[in-house]
Amino acid sequence: MKRAGKWRKPFCLLLLFTILLCGTAAFLHKGEWWFPILYRLETREELSLVAASPPLSHCTLWTQEALLEQDNVRATRNLMLVNAEHPLPEDYEAELVLYRGAQMHPLMRDDYIRLRDEIQRETGVRMYVVSDYRTSEEQQEILNKSEAGIAAKVGCSEHEAGLALDVYAPHFDGMELLDSLSGRMLSRLCCKHGYIIRYPAGKEEITGISYEPWHLRYVGRPHAALITESGLTMEEYLEHLEVGQWYRTEEYLIARLPQDRLLIPDGWERCELSPDNMGNVTVTLRYADAQTLSNLLRNRSN
Repeated sequence: MKRAGKWRKPFCLLLLFTILLCGTAAFLHKGEWWFPILYRLETREELSLVAASPPLSHCTLWTQEALLEQDNVRATRNLMLVNAEHPLPEDYEAELVLYRGAQMHPLMRDDYIRLRDEIQRETGVRMYVVSDYRTSEEQQEILNKSEAGIAAKVGCSEHEAGLALDVYAPHFDGMELLDSLSGRMLSRLCCKHGYIIRYPAGKEEITGISYEPWHLRYVGRPHAALITESGLTMEEYLEHLEVGQWYRTEEYLIARLPQDRLLIPDGWERCELSPDNMGNVTVTLRYADAQTLSNLLRNRSN
């Protein structure tokens, strides 16, 4: 009896160690359930936008038509809100390019390739597109096959806008994407390339859609980083942009302006115009560098 008792304590310690080791391995492997929790607990920065007041003497009043005639201006739909409350306009026609069988907005393609390649360099795993642009008929078919509240109604899907991609890694799709390192890296790296996880965990009451770690929405730079680093949804981000107010982040100026009054600061190198689908236009100006922008805001000549 004494001999049996002699080995009982080491055996219990070994058993406890084995249980902890197996539990830790399972925890690290099954990212599907733990990753959203820990990701939400990560320290989030406040939205790094500062209200700016460009001097009126350095601003020009434009019409959209005149502005779009400039060589360094492009029309985008990056910041067009699409949800149940803001469906696509009835006359909407998606602007699309084809990349290896996937249809997407032209501005998305190169950034998607860069995102996919970076994930492959880091993990050795290549990601693929499983769902891209959808017609209204295709969206209706998905809606008919889905449980209530899972799929967006016709006219309310970002896929119909040509601005969203659903992706997967080999052997890992849907929520199981988080079981792969490449899927978890997708959530952390996509903002570097102009994409956001459109429907994050814990924001279902705002987005109206449950957590979808595979659903990428293109918003472009610098908006993707601002949205992701602050933990905001697209709805919250656009609401933060008070109509008529300019905001600065690094070498960018951003504003939501009335469609018929585009009073825009001068000196920018590139300008993007995007409807917000709420009656305004979101303007994104990029300057040569942060110092050039600082000089403008101080009303000094460059």
